[in-house]
Amino acid sequence: MDARLYEGMFLIDAAKGGSDFSAAVRQIAGLLQRHGAQIERVEKWADNKLAYLIRQVERGIYVLVHFRLDPQLVAEVRRDFTLSEEVLRVLILRADSVPEMRGHIYSPEGKALETAQPQPEAAAAPEAVGGAGAEHKNDQVPMTKLQ
Repeated sequence: MDARLYEGMFLIDAAKGGSDFSAAVRQIAGLLQRHGAQIERVEKWADNKLAYLIRQVERGIYVLVHFRLDPQLVAEVRRDFTLSEEVLRVLILRADSVPEMRGHIYSPEGKALETAQPQPEAAAAPEAVGGAGAEHKNDQVPMTKLQ
C-alpha cells in the first residue's frame, strides 16, 4: 500500500531533551525510520510547563514531525513510542499537507536548519482606532446624536 502523510506530535521531557535536544530528535526520527517512515519535516514547537505531571515531569518540549508511512504500520509505531522512556506522550494523525512552519526546523539527524519568521501584525480595526470615520459596534448611533 502507498505511504500516507502523517503528523506526529511528540512530548518529550524538557530536562532530558533540553540538555541534548538533537539526541531527542535523532531518537524520534530513528524510531520512525526503523519502521520505514520518510521524514518530511521535524519542528520544535515549544518548551512549556505542563498542566499536570506526566511521569513526575513538570516541563515538556513539543516536537511536531511530518512523515510518510504505510498506514498498516501506524499502530505499531504508536505502540513503540508509548513504550519509549524519552517520549511522554504521542499523538499521530493523518495529514493532508505539511503546513507552514511555526517553530524551529531540524534535520532528522538533530541539526538546526531554520526558524519561522514572525508574522506581521494585522492592521487595527476601525472601531479600535476610533476618531472620525470610525464605525460603531452593531451600527448603533451614539447617544449624543439622538438628543
